[in-house]
Formats: sequence, structure tokens, C-alpha cells
Amino acid sequence: MRKYGYGALALLFAAFGCQAEITEAQIDADCAKINDYAKQGNQFYQAKNYAKAREAFIQQTAWLEQCEYGGNQPNEALIATAYNNVALTFIREGEYRKAQAWLQIMPDDQKSQYNLSRIQDKLLALPKPTSAAGEYWQYAGRGEWEVLTLKAEGNDRYQADWAGYSFGLMGLYYGPNIGEFSEKVTFKENKGDINLHDDEDIAHCTISLTLSADKQTVNAKTDADDSMNCGFGHNVSADGKYLRVD
Repeated sequence: MRKYGYGALALLFAAFGCQAEITEAQIDADCAKINDYAKQGNQFYQAKNYAKAREAFIQQTAWLEQCEYGGNQPNEALIATAYNNVALTFIREGEYRKAQAWLQIMPDDQKSQYNLSRIQDKLLALPKPTSAAGEYWQYAGRGEWEVLTLKAEGNDRYQADWAGYSFGLMGLYYGPNIGEFSEKVTFKENKGDINLHDDEDIAHCTISLTLSADKQTVNAKTDADDSMNCGFGHNVSADGKYLRVD
């Protein structure tokens, strides 16, 4: 089954869904709230309410990207700090793979490298995956992740569920373009194909999945001849490297 279309993520975008025009004054006001999100996050973090801290830091992340990337020279150090803030909340909760995902968005940042080095022993101590079954993330921007979930059904066959996004320059105001699929895939030697087609079997889309030997990542690649046939929103693609987070 395939679902697709355009829409707004319910929590983050609901406040802006009914607005037809965004003024420069409103943008300035929204961007001025970034420090408030950081302060809220720090307050919750100090109170050891890591879930609430994460919500605030994700807002910080989303609006930093929205406001910084709207200019010519984004302050990547500020954005990397926001990623690290989110990662630290996961570290405190023992969710080391999710923390790793956030820290690898900007892997060359010194803060990211330092915090990643602090959890290497924790990551290595986690149980090694014995199958492809799991949840995998790829960063989509604005604090959101493309998510691929594989559920084992036996005989190397899995239920594959995916949701992806593409954000434009005004992504937090007008919402992302979206795409989804829910299909079966069979892995042979760590490779399997997702085959999407419309109800009349006219347009076909093949997305090839490659599972790493250690079962920590999945690479997705759409057949070049099929890339326009997947039925996702504009600029939405399942392609890329997904990191296991469970």
C-alpha cells in the first residue's frame, strides 16, 4: 500500500496551516524565539525532564534551520549546538543510538565528535542486531527524520514501512512535502527491492535496499528510470543512508 501527498506535520505546523501569507515581521518574531527555546530546554534538562527538554531543543533546532538557512551564510556552529542539545537528552535516557543519529548530522563538528566519543563504549556494549528488523533514521531537516521500519515476517521477508519529507525554504510555515509506503521486501545476501506500482500496474517504482554487514545501516536507492513514478511529494525521495536507532 502506498500513500502520498502534501501536508503539515500536526504538532509543529498546526499554528501556521491556515495562513495564506507570512510577513517579514512574523518571521522576525518567530526567529527571535530561538533563544527562548534554548532556555526552556536548559531548564527542563537541569530538572532532569529530558523528554520536555528534547521538545524544546527540537524546536530550537527547527527554527535555527528555518531562520539561518534563509540567509546566505548559516551559522553552522549554532545549529550543531542544537543537534548536540537534543543528543544529550537521549544520552541521559540511555538511548545511545538515537543520540548517535543526532550527533552524526554534522559529524565534523568538534562538539559532535566529542559527545560521540563519550558514548562509543555504550554503543559497543549494546546487543548486536541479529536481523534486519528494526527502526532506521535519516535526517530530513527542521528537526524531523525520515523513518524506515522493518518488521520480520520469517524466511528473510519483512514488512517495510517508510515516511519521508522534503522541506522548502518556508518549510516550518507551509509544511513539508511528504511520501510514504508500506510494502513487503525479501532480503537475499543483505539486499532487497521495494516494488511500488499504481493500481493499474502502469507506473512502477523500484527502491533497492542494502543492509550493512553489521546490520547497523540501510542504504536505499531508487532506480533512475523509476524515480518519477514513486508517487511521493515534490522532491521527496527514500534514497540515502539510514542509521539503526533501536
